[in-house]
Amino acid sequence: MSDDGADWHHDLDARFVEDLRALDDDSSLLVARAPDGGLVGAAIVEWTVGRRVRFATLADLTIEPAQRSSGLGAQMVAEIEREARHRGMQWIFLESGKDNRRAHAFFERHAFHEISHVFGKALT
Repeated sequence: MSDDGADWHHDLDARFVEDLRALDDDSSLLVARAPDGGLVGAAIVEWTVGRRVRFATLADLTIEPAQRSSGLGAQMVAEIEREARHRGMQWIFLESGKDNRRAHAFFERHAFHEISHVFGKALT
């Protein structure tokens, strides 16, 4: 969460918790826990059913830094894909920061492809 597209909000944790509280029937939360019960991964998926298209938006995916490259992210993406297919979704979309090359490589390894450019204009 960023107002300028470059720097994260100073209260990112609080904003994330607020977003989790606001989940409704059109969104889902997927969590991954360590054997001791600690949270090691989380994803928010939004489900959109339109007149002509059904799609999922992977709104957020985060993995505890120590768990990255362990296969956990791949397992979570596979579960999201399974649920999207189960719901009859035609696409999964996501947006990733333009300089987040590690995330880009991860998603490309999992058959996501760049299909557009996202542009933004701050109105504040």
